[in-house]
Amino acid sequence: MKTDLLIRHIMGNFLQLKSFWNFLKRNKLFTAINIFGFAVSLTFVVLIGLYVQDEVAVNRSQVNRDRIYRIVGSSQTNFAPPTAPDLANRYPEIERYTLTYNKYGWEVSVESENGAEPVRYIGNALMTDSSFFRIFSFPFVEGTPEQALLTKGETVLTESYARKLFGNQPALGKTIRVDGFGELVVSGVVADFGKETHFANPDFLLWLDNLSSAWGMNVMGHSGWCSVEIYFMAHRQADLPAKAADLDEYVHSNDMYWLFRHDSTNHASFEPLEEVYFSSRQSFSANRSNDARFLTVLGATALLILAFAIINYINLSVAQSGFRAQEAATRRLLGGSRGSLFAGFILESLIICFVSFCLGLLLVQAIVPWFREVMECDTSLADSFTAGNVALALGGVVVIGVISGLVPAYVLTRFKPIDVVRGTFRRQTKMVYSKILIAFQYCITIALIGCTITVIRQTNFMMKTDLGYRHDYLLTCDNMTENAAERAAVRSQLMAIPGVEQVAFVAGTPTDGGNNNSARDKEGRQHSFQMFVGDSTYMEMMGFEVLHRTGVVSDRGVWINETAWKRLELPDDATECFDPGQWDTPAPLLGMVRDFHTTDLGKPIGEAMIRQLPEDQFYPWSILIRVSPADPFGAMNRVRDWYNGYKGGQLFMGSFLDDQIQRQYESQERTAQILTYLSFVAIVISALGMLAMATYFMRQRAQEVAIRKVFGATNGQVLTRLMTSFLRLVVVAFVLAVPVIWYVMSEWLSGYAYRIPLSWTIFALSGLAAFAIAFFTVLWQSLKATRANPVVAIRD
Repeated sequence: MKTDLLIRHIMGNFLQLKSFWNFLKRNKLFTAINIFGFAVSLTFVVLIGLYVQDEVAVNRSQVNRDRIYRIVGSSQTNFAPPTAPDLANRYPEIERYTLTYNKYGWEVSVESENGAEPVRYIGNALMTDSSFFRIFSFPFVEGTPEQALLTKGETVLTESYARKLFGNQPALGKTIRVDGFGELVVSGVVADFGKETHFANPDFLLWLDNLSSAWGMNVMGHSGWCSVEIYFMAHRQADLPAKAADLDEYVHSNDMYWLFRHDSTNHASFEPLEEVYFSSRQSFSANRSNDARFLTVLGATALLILAFAIINYINLSVAQSGFRAQEAATRRLLGGSRGSLFAGFILESLIICFVSFCLGLLLVQAIVPWFREVMECDTSLADSFTAGNVALALGGVVVIGVISGLVPAYVLTRFKPIDVVRGTFRRQTKMVYSKILIAFQYCITIALIGCTITVIRQTNFMMKTDLGYRHDYLLTCDNMTENAAERAAVRSQLMAIPGVEQVAFVAGTPTDGGNNNSARDKEGRQHSFQMFVGDSTYMEMMGFEVLHRTGVVSDRGVWINETAWKRLELPDDATECFDPGQWDTPAPLLGMVRDFHTTDLGKPIGEAMIRQLPEDQFYPWSILIRVSPADPFGAMNRVRDWYNGYKGGQLFMGSFLDDQIQRQYESQERTAQILTYLSFVAIVISALGMLAMATYFMRQRAQEVAIRKVFGATNGQVLTRLMTSFLRLVVVAFVLAVPVIWYVMSEWLSGYAYRIPLSWTIFALSGLAAFAIAFFTVLWQSLKATRANPVVAIRD
């Protein structure tokens, strides 16, 4: 008996699957829309899921991750070097500490194999100390962490830079010469820092204390140089974050911590390593970071698109329920149970989802290069093919399949077979919830369109707004001169290059932020100046707009911006001002320049000071070159060739200010681009959902349309009546979406000091776009219904 029941059960499922296969072949639109919707949505779910998985895993491979903390303020991560030993002495919970500081553009030379002139390169350094590799765990290719960076005369190379300097030869024990530091012995070669750490990959690591001799100052004891990040490793079982309250009280009562001493709003704390990558605090380092809110938005958007696909499957399945009801009724009348039918419809949904998932994986493999470029990541389907991810994916497909099939299975099994035989089943199926789901789809779609328009407008605003200075056709490169005489010679040689129009030697430009000098004036007010120093042509080349001249003439004179003038509370006839670099000695005041941006538009303009000094009175960091707009890239190439020839190596690292500004907004451009693509996908799937609803609705009202036409209604009147019922859903969705757009984008824009207004056009364009999509989607099915022969509809 049990065997017979099993055979009947298997045969029943086989027949139902065969029937489902025939149904799919007959209803190609149903099949295409469902598989396409699921495949595309699952593609983005997989890609974004893998991306989020990789981002969340940053720093989690560190062996001591639970014991590592970074000291931070309320909005900054940089402290003075003496902070580390001071706090280590205060808190016995601290086992060891390390300091990090990024410095780019060092000239590195190695001896050539044939004994000729040394080969020169440019390298980027991570300045630290011997504790770095005792706290952080990075695999070594040559040497060991325990023997690396034991003295200031040693360096550790990253693997790719070691291969660049020494080819395939072992680098351990070799000697390199770094400009400013002399000869350094390679005490280890570490694998390149990958995306699993928040540290940007350097070319080499060396002791921070080496800067003391290079700069002629004791950087390790300088409490005013707040430019390093400090990491503490706590003893096992120690609770270092519990000392946060004591730490905050201590830094506010100690004059060494001048950033906190007179600022009650700045609070110090210990930030766990796992939070460092997602920290929103300002940092002067080159560390990698991401925004947790961005990941949340990405994940939520991907899940919403998946929800759209599920809704489409439900609506399309129910839209076809009138045809499949006859099949289900026949099986019930032949002895099939409601439970077996219910399970069969769930199985159909699982099959659709599994086929779509397989197609989605192919799409993932096809578009992953594009995704990597847009997201600047190393996401790989092959690298993510682990047992855990496979189990998660299969489990997700099962869950999606079951959720998608529940409503159609319920609708197709809840009726009485006799109702189908009588023909009352279609008339009883009003599908109110389908309209609600369609309205939900369009509400989210309109919100996505509105958010995308806002992000694009804000990004364009930031990239095209007047920054307060000239940045077109300006090229910067590292200064290589040692004295004023050499600078005069270099200027003459550069001016002789075709396409070069002006040359200036500078220490700081608005795109690099210059140097920060913070101090308290005689009245006790805290000031934080961005300092810019240049020669006599600097002001003209940058195009700073002079708003007021004091008439003072002095080689030590300074220009300050509007913000500095207001915060210093200077009178109109002021001839001198507070100088944060000279402490108690005021600086002769040349005048006031218009405010200009020294960071991206996410931050307000701060105090700025410009010094124009003779070339023998300051050491410039950079050479500023204005090139002809006729052939800017050709001029840059000629400058590169001259520079490399002058220095004897591939040392040119110049770039245009426009490109530097562009890089400031890469994150916003990335957000706008990915939101645009996700919005497009949401629009397509929503349109398919509306098509599903229209298909069902027109079939339900075929007889009503026929009767109206028999009684004299024109095609236009019928068409208007049919389309109005659908477009009303879009209007409802628009009303619901407007406050969503306003709230979400108001929160997002609040993070920018300079931002666009939430114009009514954003809401109007979002609504019009959704309305137009719905209109043309419904128009197709409505025209088919109005043009149908009423005799056929009434007869059926």
